[in-house]
Amino acid sequence: MKKYLLSVVVSAFVFLILSPSALQAEGRIRFGNLTIVPSITAQTIYDDNIYLGNGKSTGGLAEDDVRDWITHVKPGILFNYNFPERGNLALGYQGDWAFYADRSENDWNSQQGKLDFNYNAPAGLILGVTDTFIRSEDPYGDANQYALGQVTKRWTNDLRTKAGWEFGKTFRTILFFNHYKQDYKYRKDDPQDYEDMEGGIGMGAKFLPKTWGFVRYFYGQREYTEDNATLKLNDDTNSDFSWHRVSAGLTWDPAAKLQGELNVGYQWNSFDNDRTPTGALRDDRDTWVAETSLNYKPIESTTLSLTLARAVRVTGADTNEYFDDTAVGFNLRQEFLRKFVFSAGVSYSLNEYENAFADNGKDDREDDNFTATAGLDYNIQDWLSVGVGYKYQMKNSNADANDFTDNQVMATLKLSY
Repeated sequence: MKKYLLSVVVSAFVFLILSPSALQAEGRIRFGNLTIVPSITAQTIYDDNIYLGNGKSTGGLAEDDVRDWITHVKPGILFNYNFPERGNLALGYQGDWAFYADRSENDWNSQQGKLDFNYNAPAGLILGVTDTFIRSEDPYGDANQYALGQVTKRWTNDLRTKAGWEFGKTFRTILFFNHYKQDYKYRKDDPQDYEDMEGGIGMGAKFLPKTWGFVRYFYGQREYTEDNATLKLNDDTNSDFSWHRVSAGLTWDPAAKLQGELNVGYQWNSFDNDRTPTGALRDDRDTWVAETSLNYKPIESTTLSLTLARAVRVTGADTNEYFDDTAVGFNLRQEFLRKFVFSAGVSYSLNEYENAFADNGKDDREDDNFTATAGLDYNIQDWLSVGVGYKYQMKNSNADANDFTDNQVMATLKLSY
């Protein structure tokens, strides 16, 4: 296996050196408005806690500080067709094969395909479609942090669409439809299989040269898609729910120094079934929500990023648990000496659970999550870069079995042309 990995990396390296395409401007393949960007990345990571454990679990997964070297091989390809001054159509694939030096039973792979289409017609028509499909066996869990640290087989598909009209470059109205589906492979994970659908309408107005304000309304439904007789789980007992969400915020034109979207709102969740399979009562929930991601470039070589997110996350079809997930993050990307890029980031999230208890059996569970990253990349050529990085994660919970700390040190070689 090690010889195979080495041959993959070396072969790609030699091919790029000898290929005439590697000598072209920006090292990319172009056919008119079509750009093709193949890539391959090799990465080695030393991880001092591969299971994200602390030795306190009572569920049979009590691993404490299990260390390993993990080698990643990540092939990818991107096809991008540009509609001059109108938009683009992009199709991409990204694979990730992970090989553990000592715990080879944990080897996994992930496959991701993505479509991204954006078009603004001269007369004012606005169209957009983004679809991301992922088939994965990784140990990173999902948004609900299910099976975090354990390799799980699942697939997801996230579809987001919009269609609208812009009037006189100062006002626009847009219709939205979004669909998300998650499906785990094994029967024991049935309570995590669900499907989300939502539709919405938004209106925006430009009140500064590159700044828009907007208001939006969405209505959506989640349906858990698996019955399980062992868990007494069916359409009359699962955690199906619907929601209403209103939001407002700001967005900016692509040419602005400030880019992204400031988005804050309020959401009302209502469960279809009042009780779980065991008879526990479910509580409806309404709270403020956010989906904010902003990039600011004070100068061309510096990018500052801010993220703010808040959502209510239901932990499964067979329970009445949910938690408010509030997260904030800051990142810096700094280019210097023409070929070097330094990046650093910190993030914090607070998970406030309902109907899940702390170790004292009285207070609700509460988790504090911290992440810090730092990295340095050297762009040897337009098509070749190397880098080193560090990542720190910590979860501090009043339910001690969920605590963990994890340190990762990594080195990366990336080739793209």
